[in-house]
Amino acid sequence: MSHYLDFKTSISDPKALVRALCRCTNRIGRSWTETDIELREQADHLYGFQNDVRPETANVIIRRRLVGGASNDVGFVRDAEGNYNAIVSEYDQGFYNAQWREKLYTYYNVEKSKMELEAKGIMYEEQKDDKGRIQIKATFKTETNNPGKIAIHL
Repeated sequence: MSHYLDFKTSISDPKALVRALCRCTNRIGRSWTETDIELREQADHLYGFQNDVRPETANVIIRRRLVGGASNDVGFVRDAEGNYNAIVSEYDQGFYNAQWREKLYTYYNVEKSKMELEAKGIMYEEQKDDKGRIQIKATFKTETNNPGKIAIHL
């Protein structure tokens, strides 16, 4: 039985986290959809690869059948500060490692920025530069009614 490892994050918006997870792929190269990811106000138990209930609980859960192979559930639990810390089994840490988590953090920052722009009704366009970095280009009206532009590079 593989035990779970906890990874601290500064991820605080569960909806942006779900959107970021949908941009990631699992160990079999499949992307998740929002319906694949459970978002719970009250943390629920994670399950191991043998469908055994584990003592670890999470508020954002990807069930093992969607994680890949003989995997365990992957989760994110809300801590006292309001951040969602990753809970990944030792076995699954082989794929859902520091490099994968770095991609998740990048996607989280992109999705959080886009959500903030959407909430303000600001139009934007997401692009990648020649080095593969994600850019968000927002267009908005200034007080003089001239269109202004801002670029966010992540």
